Amino acid sequence: MSPLIPWRVKNFVSNKFPLAYHLISNFGFDGNSTEHWDQRLAETWDDPRRMWPDKNALIHQLTDKNDAILDIACGNGSILKYLKAQGYQQLHGMEISTYAVNRLQSEGINMCRGKLPHLPYPDNTFDVVIASQVLEHVIRRRTFIKEITRVMSADGKAFIFVPDDCMGPIDEKEHVIKYTEKSLSTFLSSYFTHVQVESIRDRSQEAPILFSLVQL
Repeated sequence: MSPLIPWRVKNFVSNKFPLAYHLISNFGFDGNSTEHWDQRLAETWDDPRRMWPDKNALIHQLTDKNDAILDIACGNGSILKYLKAQGYQQLHGMEISTYAVNRLQSEGINMCRGKLPHLPYPDNTFDVVIASQVLEHVIRRRTFIKEITRVMSADGKAFIFVPDDCMGPIDEKEHVIKYTEKSLSTFLSSYFTHVQVESIRDRSQEAPILFSLVQL
């Protein structure tokens, strides 16, 4: 949006009409393109802010080493690399970034290149699906969630992480929407019979995180 528009007006629009704000403010800029993420990940691959020690421990606690696990838009693969170090074998990552796909494949992670909201996997493939700091980037979020339900096994589960009532489209150009505990729970309840949402912290991050465990 124009820098001449007062911040309070921008803030109002970004909160009440986040998708419209995202599309208008990003006119001519694709923050979720292959080229953008190739550059971003190459520049920040070893950045401590891309590591999630407490999130990793939580995922480890809630999964089994024999689970088939998919990490969607896995970035630098920090979650998958952590699980691999714990002895997990059936680990899969999906990324739009060719740079990330090639680098993680060279480190022994099963990788697939894809662009959201679609997931290039067969039905009922995974015991666990992880979408970590992803949903807030997705415009076609309903299609994306339906894709998660499609690739999950009938008794599988998904872990969805988003910023907790912060880092909306006015703060992060790549973000489409800001979630609260209530809005995330309401949205996910349309697709899952079991929805558990709580606010958590990770020592590597300043901002709070919403963690949702969902099952069909």
